[in-house]
Amino acid sequence: MRHITALVVLLCGAALCVGWGSLGRAGEQRQAPVRQYIGQIQAIKIDKCGLQPGTCEGSLILKLSGGQEVTLAILPGTWIKRGDRLVLIDELGVGNYITAQAAPVPERASSPGGVGSSVGERAITIEQASTP
Repeated sequence: MRHITALVVLLCGAALCVGWGSLGRAGEQRQAPVRQYIGQIQAIKIDKCGLQPGTCEGSLILKLSGGQEVTLAILPGTWIKRGDRLVLIDELGVGNYITAQAAPVPERASSPGGVGSSVGERAITIEQASTP
């Protein structure tokens, strides 16, 4: 009888864990697939950084060779290459040419004025950076 009770408790616990996991994913936004982008950085926004190198998160606006711009989500572990060297978001500057493997920020999360969603969060653009 103890074995049956233990088995029932174990199965209920497993079902509860699966239910919590799927409930947590139900509210998540689906992110666009990661792909490779090559272009010039127009704006950078760093949202937060941890204590370890490579833990910064943010976004950047990249001008592609065709002239279109894309806002990329930069998370820890995002592959960014400047020249022949892998770099982190906090090592980048406006005007740098990079190759990045990243996912674009969903359209509703980006604003027309820059990477941020308000004037206080707006990233510096290449035009503002080159003005004395």
